[in-house]
Amino acid sequence: MRLDPRRHGWLVAGSANGVGFDGYIGERWNRFFIIIDSGLREAAKVAVGDTLRMTVEPTSSVRALAQTRAQSKMTTAPKKPRMDAVDPPENYRLRSQ
Repeated sequence: MRLDPRRHGWLVAGSANGVGFDGYIGERWNRFFIIIDSGLREAAKVAVGDTLRMTVEPTSSVRALAQTRAQSKMTTAPKKPRMDAVDPPENYRLRSQ
């Protein structure tokens, strides 16, 4: 899903060490990642570099899209957008603003 003109990702809902979160699987430099922000690290009682027990599943929640757009701004944007990324459906944009 296109998150902004040059960022993309796959929306997920999941848990990190049993703590629920909404986020996305991002892709840069042929690698995939999930952002574990400071609030989630604190709730899951982990620090940067620790190993987590993760579960993720696809979601289409408006809350996940809003969280994802905020998180994606913490990453560098690729020079070119991914050609197969699609814009969120119109109802996402209306409900998430």
